[in-house]
Amino acid sequence: MTGKIETRREGPVLVIVNNDPTTRNALGWDFYGDFANIIALAGADAAVRAIVVTGGSGFFSSGGNVRGLRERANADLAERRAGVNRLHKMIRALRACPKPILAAVEGGAAGAGASLALACDMIVAARDAYISIAYVKIGLTPDGGATAFLGHALPRQLVNEMAMTGGRIGVERLHALGLINRLSDSGQALNDALTLAKELAEGPPQALAKIKDLAAEAEHASLDSQLDREADAIAEALGGAEAAEGIAAFFEKRKPAFPPR
Repeated sequence: MTGKIETRREGPVLVIVNNDPTTRNALGWDFYGDFANIIALAGADAAVRAIVVTGGSGFFSSGGNVRGLRERANADLAERRAGVNRLHKMIRALRACPKPILAAVEGGAAGAGASLALACDMIVAARDAYISIAYVKIGLTPDGGATAFLGHALPRQLVNEMAMTGGRIGVERLHALGLINRLSDSGQALNDALTLAKELAEGPPQALAKIKDLAAEAEHASLDSQLDREADAIAEALGGAEAAEGIAAFFEKRKPAFPPR
């Protein structure tokens, strides 16, 4: 346990729980660095094949700690920027991690909590959960990559609605638009995310890491440059141990046993 962050292993899956029910799992200054360190260690641990991020007590995260924001409001610009940089370092750690990362969302994900969920590779959410880009409610603009993640996934008009009103958008609406991967019954998001994570954990870790890179690059790349990246990636993969095992398993009609990264 690190502060209010709890971790446990479910076989090859690392489960990370933000558990601070008194603040509905708000994210504070210390959380950012601790969480980024946990992600970095998991990324380097061959025994960890997938990661699930969730919140305790039936709620994903209420976002940035408003008390902390009030305290930093009186700081100079450089200090205020330093606080945001800590959050953004955490978001970059999530995106740089070579392991699949899933968010299991119950209740709601608001503000920086929404950014945390959106930074994950996939989102499993309870049908009655919501996403809220709530910054405007207290006179702020979004951070944590919220506009980047939403802007790549949703129509501009919906991104404006979410960011300009700060309202709660039900995950069923977002699932229909492709932002949410799977819907769960209330209270079952973590179990369903674990099922999916364990499925991913059985996959080829090097190929999954490269797929994560390719998908991120595709958001900005031209077709020609992305074709070149795909060609380089598959040519390299074809000569590796994962492809050897996968192809052998195909012809032998058995389940592949991919080696650790």
